[in-house]
Amino acid sequence: DMAGGVRGERLIQDHPDGLHVLRGLKGIGATTHAPGRPPLGAAQLRRVLAAFDEQGATVTYHLAFGMWRKTMQRPKGVFVTGTDTGIGKTLVSAILARAWNADYWKPVQTGVAEEPGDTDTVAHLAQLPPERLHLPAYVLQAPLSPWAAATLEDTIVDATTIVPPATRAPLIVEGAGGLYVPIDDTHMMIDLIARLDMPVVLAARSGLGTINHTLLSLKALQRRGIPVLGVVMSGPPSAGNKEAIERFGGVRVLAEIPPLPRVDAAAVDALAQGIAPLAECLAALYDAETEAD
Repeated sequence: DMAGGVRGERLIQDHPDGLHVLRGLKGIGATTHAPGRPPLGAAQLRRVLAAFDEQGATVTYHLAFGMWRKTMQRPKGVFVTGTDTGIGKTLVSAILARAWNADYWKPVQTGVAEEPGDTDTVAHLAQLPPERLHLPAYVLQAPLSPWAAATLEDTIVDATTIVPPATRAPLIVEGAGGLYVPIDDTHMMIDLIARLDMPVVLAARSGLGTINHTLLSLKALQRRGIPVLGVVMSGPPSAGNKEAIERFGGVRVLAEIPPLPRVDAAAVDALAQGIAPLAECLAALYDAETEAD
């Protein structure tokens, strides 16, 4: 999509003779003859130049010029990552999927030997039908990083083959572990995030130590030019930590998830009610970036 327009100008200019006119036209690249009219031969061109010199005519230029700017296409979803493993990414993903009526996709699933995959968990918590769930590109048994699990299982994971599914609804993508969890021999999770070109929702703890962990993750994303839609904090609410993350991280805390006596679909639905619409969050992010530019 392009935004811009075309303007026109009419210029009248005197030339000393026809030869100067011809050179001027060539100088601005006006060398294409009119459609349906063959180019003039040498003899015809000499007669035109002679007539111009005799009549002392002026030349009128009708100039059109345009400027376009490629409009930013808003992404259709977000990538949920965390400051650590076991930070609550799956719960955050379920809440966002419920709030935004989104599809869910976990590109790389590890640890299925010990517990069900996150896709089943999100399906239950967010009450998503099967058509809103997309199968992982890779499923590994060991509860390790994708790279370590693949090495243990003598299989190959290639981050460059991971392609997001085509969806009509917004898409929630959940990563494995944190930003610098290795996917394969040469790619970290942050490399996949950058290639998918989606803004990030960063899951973080609310307690002691979270300021350092969260700001380090935000700095890593900033260095790669990856936009951050916001942070979701889990644990006993801490007004001081929230304020510090928003102030020093330059981000918005989208939600604070308190300790839950029971993690079920009803709890997720209640928390989803407090999440701002996706369109509103994206507008706040990209409008702010446009103003900064």
